Amino acid sequence: MERECRGAAFQKRQLPALSFLSPPAGLTMLLLLLASSSTASTASTAARRTLSSSSSGSRRGLVSAFVRSTFSSSSTTSSSRALSYSPSSPRTSQRFHGPTPFFEPRRFTPSHLNAASGTAIADAPVKETIKLPTNDKSPNLLRIRHTSAHVMAMAVQRLFPSVQVTIGPWIENGFYYDFDTGDTKFTEEDLSKIKKEMERIIKKRMPLRREEVSREEARKRIVANGEKYKLEILDGIKTEPITIYHIGEEWWDLCAGPHVESTGDLPANAIKLESLAGAYWRGDEKNAMLTRIYGTAWESKDQLREYQRVMEEAKKRDHRVLGKKLDLFSIQEDAGGGLVFWHPKGATIRKIIEDFWKDEHERRGYALLYTPHMANLNLWKTSGHFDFYKEGMFDQMEVETEAFQIRPMNCPFHCLIYKDTLRSYRELPIRWAELGTVYR
Repeated sequence: MERECRGAAFQKRQLPALSFLSPPAGLTMLLLLLASSSTASTASTAARRTLSSSSSGSRRGLVSAFVRSTFSSSSTTSSSRALSYSPSSPRTSQRFHGPTPFFEPRRFTPSHLNAASGTAIADAPVKETIKLPTNDKSPNLLRIRHTSAHVMAMAVQRLFPSVQVTIGPWIENGFYYDFDTGDTKFTEEDLSKIKKEMERIIKKRMPLRREEVSREEARKRIVANGEKYKLEILDGIKTEPITIYHIGEEWWDLCAGPHVESTGDLPANAIKLESLAGAYWRGDEKNAMLTRIYGTAWESKDQLREYQRVMEEAKKRDHRVLGKKLDLFSIQEDAGGGLVFWHPKGATIRKIIEDFWKDEHERRGYALLYTPHMANLNLWKTSGHFDFYKEGMFDQMEVETEAFQIRPMNCPFHCLIYKDTLRSYRELPIRWAELGTVYR
């Protein structure tokens, strides 16, 4: 669904229905559109130049108003918030001296955009979307996904008897199973074959049966099947008895459950195999490389369709795609993987967001701080970061015979500033904020 925004900065530009998005997502999309396009004005060539000096002020004013109307407290109307903000107002005049503020992001609605742009937007019929269930709220969904993983593993071993199974849990949006394929290499075409075999198993309505056996009996069966990975899994199980789940009389695996009662309880039209990936056994690069098959499963076909729609929308807003397409930032492999280089357009967007963040914090009574990017290692030992999060921190560096650590957090630095002088309870609450870069 699309709405047409007719304003000074949005002349005949088609925008997606931003009410679908969360406030941060809607903000990001609006900013990206602003940064990537030129105005539709035909007055002059300069007026159509992206982020030109003639239009940057109005653009930034509009964005600032939009940001404030979207995220400000719900106690004030959207219109008054947007129109009362003045970027030229001194920050000190916007100080907040009341009680501790309550931060509550607001849900994005068309009225917010109306307040920010000063234009009218025609209401359009909104299609009711399906609310997707989650594993923790729907025990039935969890059983469907767990059983789908087992049925997929059974289908794989039917089609490729030499393949060995390892583990296959349910995950947030579906399930996966890791396989040692040996000389067999799965392709995307194999996924459709596996899915068809799964459908055959589902149609047979095979019962799922739970069995409790001793550790010795489980080991005997695993050795008979030549499943070396299951032996390692068995050794990792510390409780007894050992539980096994059977699909009919043909296939079984070590498992604690839960599962549906029969493969016929699985909605075949709500299951989809999505992708292939590589994964080391036990997550250790020294171990064998396995092949992982990801799948998704839902309670109905409609839920699957809604999930696919949400995934397609997410792809359109993938920051890796938009960053390159809109010339916002790049990842330079010559400098190192994951390091972001902000281009002029992206830097402009970042500056607008950071300015808003600073203005809002100062308006609510916060003072801004700047602290170093590293400190003596002893500070991180005192704070507890080194002992508890050492594995997630970068290695230390030696500076003039002392060990230094680039900061994984800002809080110890703020504690040092607090300790720098004697303080009274009359100063409380003390509100400090920092846009500090952390390294993990």
